[in-house]
Amino acid sequence: MKIAIEINVFGENISKVVEYPGTPSSQGEVIQWLMSQTDYKWADYEHAPQADRLMYNYRDGAIN
Repeated sequence: MKIAIEINVFGENISKVVEYPGTPSSQGEVIQWLMSQTDYKWADYEHAPQADRLMYNYRDGAIN
C-alpha cells in the first residue's frame, strides 16, 4: 500500500510517497515502521576536535 509521509526535522520538510508493507492500523504503527527504516547518527559537536566540526550546509556552504 502506498502512503504519503511528511516529516519535519529541524525546520526541513521531507515529503515522500512510500510503499508500506500491508495496511497500517494506526499512526503509531506507521511511526514504528518509519523508525525501523531510519538510519540516523549523532556526535557530540561541542566536544569534538575542530577538524571534526567542519560541517557542510547545503544552503550556506561549509561552516565551522
